[in-house]
Amino acid sequence: MYNISQLNAAGAALGLPLRYVVAVTAMAAANAPELVTKLTCACEHLLSASEMVQFVELSRESLLKMVTTIGTPRIINSTAALMDAVPETIKERLPKTSLRCKDDYNYDAIRQRGLDMWKGVYSKQAEKLEGKIGGWYPDLLEVIQTDLYGRILSDCRILDAKSTELCTIGALFPSNVPAQLKSH
Repeated sequence: MYNISQLNAAGAALGLPLRYVVAVTAMAAANAPELVTKLTCACEHLLSASEMVQFVELSRESLLKMVTTIGTPRIINSTAALMDAVPETIKERLPKTSLRCKDDYNYDAIRQRGLDMWKGVYSKQAEKLEGKIGGWYPDLLEVIQTDLYGRILSDCRILDAKSTELCTIGALFPSNVPAQLKSH
């Protein structure tokens, strides 16, 4: 269960609506879509209409990005909970078409973007981690760096890199993966 006053106090440094976006990702990771619904309903009363649109856009993008961390079933359930709680007046103001299309995908550019983000997140440990994961299964390393980091996590058109990292930490914490949490 969450308390909106405690959430506001704990996330005060993040500002609005990012503190709520990070909370949505943590709730999704904890497999608590019912809390996503409650938070979204509370936000309707706490945020202006433009802040609410921003909250929903950032939350949808964060949930999309966290499919890499949390998994598809939890993301689908939490996205449904989010969107089912959004008033129609806000839904009308949201983009209706995908930002991602086949014309956007230059493999080499996406791979490089993924490698750049990988190195930014893992810094001194990047090469060591590449060696470990690549030694376990080279395709796993390729998918992580190109598809997850390159195509999804490093796409900053809606959610910037710093906010993506905060949401990643928010998703890792309830997932009970201390090694990954330490890396981030």
